[in-house]
Amino acid sequence: MNYNRRKFIKVLWTSSLIFAVDIPLSGCNQMPKKATLPWQPTKHEDVRISILSYAILAPNPHNRQPWIVDLSIPEHIVLYCDSDRLLPETDPFSRQIFIGHGTFLEFLDVAASSLGYETKIDYFPEGEFDPKDVIDRPVAKIRLISAPERKKDPLFDTILSRRSTKEPFSETPLLDAHKNKLQLELNRSPFKSTVLTNSSLIKPLRELTLEAFKIEVYTPHTYQESIDLMRMGSDEVEANPDGIDLLGAFNWWGQTFGLLNRESLVDPNSTAYKMGIDIYTEMLLSVHSFAWITSSQNNRTTQVKVGRTYARLDLTAAQLGVKIHPVSQVLQEYSEMQGLQKKFLEMLQIPNGDTVQMLVRLGFAELPSPAPRHPVQSFIKV
Repeated sequence: MNYNRRKFIKVLWTSSLIFAVDIPLSGCNQMPKKATLPWQPTKHEDVRISILSYAILAPNPHNRQPWIVDLSIPEHIVLYCDSDRLLPETDPFSRQIFIGHGTFLEFLDVAASSLGYETKIDYFPEGEFDPKDVIDRPVAKIRLISAPERKKDPLFDTILSRRSTKEPFSETPLLDAHKNKLQLELNRSPFKSTVLTNSSLIKPLRELTLEAFKIEVYTPHTYQESIDLMRMGSDEVEANPDGIDLLGAFNWWGQTFGLLNRESLVDPNSTAYKMGIDIYTEMLLSVHSFAWITSSQNNRTTQVKVGRTYARLDLTAAQLGVKIHPVSQVLQEYSEMQGLQKKFLEMLQIPNGDTVQMLVRLGFAELPSPAPRHPVQSFIKV
């Protein structure tokens, strides 16, 4: 039992709620089966839907799943950005959203390989968007080409087991073999990338990522964006299988006894608010390894291609049994983060003009449950 659970039970006791300990909790507030059915892809008559069934499992910011596809052209998939699924407060230029389109495209290509297809991907065929705009132009046009000779990408078999692990990592460090394999995969891309282990930079990076998290939480307009995307309890997750799910017996206790709700989560004096910070502190201070991806350009095509690189890092980590979790707060472009972001770039000696596109923590933990997903048909433009 970790510190936060002990603290929570103490709160229940002092609130005269301890009488409820005899309530069986094993079935309380579990992930609804419907929300994870997409993690069991099935074959479709239209091979494009079979491939898309894997693409929608790609990692993406705040689990927004910001994709729309048009299948009206035979043998093609046209990918659009769903402008209703942006993150205007924490991702004001939609940089992270377009990285999420790159992860989608990489998962799509890996899945296509498993079915004997090549992909020809044309990025922004009608032109890129202005940095502040997301308009109704395609992000990519993908042509599927039958290629029975194409070998299945070795990362395909890890798609269903990859996760973004939002738990504290164990004390076990990455081995050199893990680091070298991850770095080798990153080196295949055109971007500058680093896997950091056994370095004096680890401790200050831990502290800086925690400080960035606190800036996001202490800034009302950025924190409210996360609160609005929280799905509290199985009913909310089933109704909206996206965003940030709050499930399990621990959260059930809080919701049942009125200690965990949207009002308490935004109240700095509440137990729920303070525990949220405690939980994230424990998680971020458990890090022994980081990795980041840097680009010299920061246009939309670059962002999408970074997403493809990150997808392969994510899948490679899963293949090695290494857990991965983006810690993107310090990379976000809203004004309150700019001072700390400058300190971060100086700490890593990032050249002027370059952009750190992804920052992740790496380590070992138990495999978490899959995140909820909308069904593949819901992404198809009619």
